[in-house]
Amino acid sequence: MVGITLAAIAGADIGRTAALSVLHDAHETRIGDVPAVGRAYVTTASPRAVTAHQTAGMPADASKAIQELVAEYEDNETPEAHLAHDADKIEMLIQAIEYEALGADPREWQDNALAALRTDAGAELARAVTSSSPQWWAAFNASYSELRASTRAHKQLRKPVN
Repeated sequence: MVGITLAAIAGADIGRTAALSVLHDAHETRIGDVPAVGRAYVTTASPRAVTAHQTAGMPADASKAIQELVAEYEDNETPEAHLAHDADKIEMLIQAIEYEALGADPREWQDNALAALRTDAGAELARAVTSSSPQWWAAFNASYSELRASTRAHKQLRKPVN
């Protein structure tokens, strides 16, 4: 969803950005998510190699499409790849803000996410995210509870009388 939002803001290809955002960590289903500090100590297969293995049994056109999308993300040269990378960082920023609301101190994590952004759309969305309340769900929860209550009342009105 973040990738789609960024693509819409930037006027980029929404579908391509969404596909890159979906596939960007697919290789982690095989090798796990190695944190940045761990990469200094651990060598893993490249995302391209893992993706080639993951898609080996697929029809050739599907395998090729997925491998090309992963390569595009990894090369990080297209506007859509830049946006997908920013989407990944903004998701991390949102998570950090939510952790902060729970009492953690993720400022360094937030600073790293903000510093990694490469696009104007990413910076714009990050400003919106950082100026929003991490308690966004409270308003949603209240409106959802009201919606559910009105739905239940409507259903009770429709019950046949014996």
